[in-house]
Amino acid sequence: MKHKKKALSLALMSFITIGHAQSNVTIYGVADVSAQGFSLMAGKAGNYSATSGSAAEGNTFNLQSNSSLLGFRSDESIGGSTKVLFQAETTVNLTGGSTVVYGTGTAFGGLRDSFVGLSGEYGVIRAGYNSMPIRAAVTSFDVMPGATGSSDINKMMGNMRFAERSLNGSNSSTAAQAYDSAIRATSLLYTSPTLYGFNGSIAYTGSNNNGTTNTTEATVCGGTTSSRSACTVSPQSMWGIGLAWEGYGVNFKGAFQQSDYNITPNPITNVHNSGDYTSFLIGAAYTGLPGLKLSTVYMRNNLQSNGPSNIATGAKILSNNQLWAGASYRFGEHEPRISAVWNSNINGGDDGQLGARQWNLNWGYYLSKRTQVYGLVSYLDNSANQNYALGQQTSNLRPTGGQNLLTYGTGIRSTF
Repeated sequence: MKHKKKALSLALMSFITIGHAQSNVTIYGVADVSAQGFSLMAGKAGNYSATSGSAAEGNTFNLQSNSSLLGFRSDESIGGSTKVLFQAETTVNLTGGSTVVYGTGTAFGGLRDSFVGLSGEYGVIRAGYNSMPIRAAVTSFDVMPGATGSSDINKMMGNMRFAERSLNGSNSSTAAQAYDSAIRATSLLYTSPTLYGFNGSIAYTGSNNNGTTNTTEATVCGGTTSSRSACTVSPQSMWGIGLAWEGYGVNFKGAFQQSDYNITPNPITNVHNSGDYTSFLIGAAYTGLPGLKLSTVYMRNNLQSNGPSNIATGAKILSNNQLWAGASYRFGEHEPRISAVWNSNINGGDDGQLGARQWNLNWGYYLSKRTQVYGLVSYLDNSANQNYALGQQTSNLRPTGGQNLLTYGTGIRSTF
């Protein structure tokens, strides 16, 4: 009997060991919460508040759940170098409330990169909700990823915003629209193997991206928080490519993306009477010295206006230029980080949509290998008639046009 029990135990242990070798599931995540003060200054170019008779300004204090997430990933060998991949990742809400940026007050509120795929000697193909090549390139250059949502690189880069024009010709304070290329999308994504330091990627999403239909009715985009003062218009389809080279501590990347908008214009205001939105990116990073990261990114965005609309009087191309630069340096337990982004005026429009600038300073101190405390200051300068907002701000201060924003505070970030 003892020999039978021992044999059974060895068989079970062997089965568990073999199963574990074939398929490994990793649980990972980030917990990041900051306490921040927010200040919203008066508007620069007139009165854009339809409710109070003056620009919404003031000060608030908020707890922020910054890029907190929970994920599961696995890979299973199916022969040779071929593996089946799986990843499911969700935003985690650690501060509650019904006006969080991602989600509606539930613990798991917003889908992040999630897919199934195959990897092998000829590259990797993923099917699911993927970061498009431009978003993947943009976020790779960030010098303070996830340390605070208020300074995320992709909150302005790849973005073109408009304050919508109401029927009487003035600008609306309750609605705005945003076109963005640094996004995730339901897509097929192929990444090539690396050869002599080079690798490439290509992604495509069909005519029902993220559950949209082939045409979408124009909607008024608004909200009660500054981060929702402009909504991102979802494209019906898109494709993008990326190319990268890395060697000797230098990383160069280029990317292109075209998104197709087939949106039914409002018959009275012609809201969203737009077509393709294209973005071009080129950037570089240097990490040749231990602890140091220097990076810069340039982007140009073009939007096709199909005819009379809230942003143009006729068919034309609207464009803007963006430049981002940042640096971080880890010495001992300290890591100071600084970044700045410049967003140009929108060329070709008829509504005076002007640019914006943002400066970010962040200092992290590592309590352990995976946990840090940090302090932050971020200042966003909107030109007249522009309404960019600080990243994942959950404050009820909402910019309504030409207002500057300041945030400052401290937080703690832990990864596992």
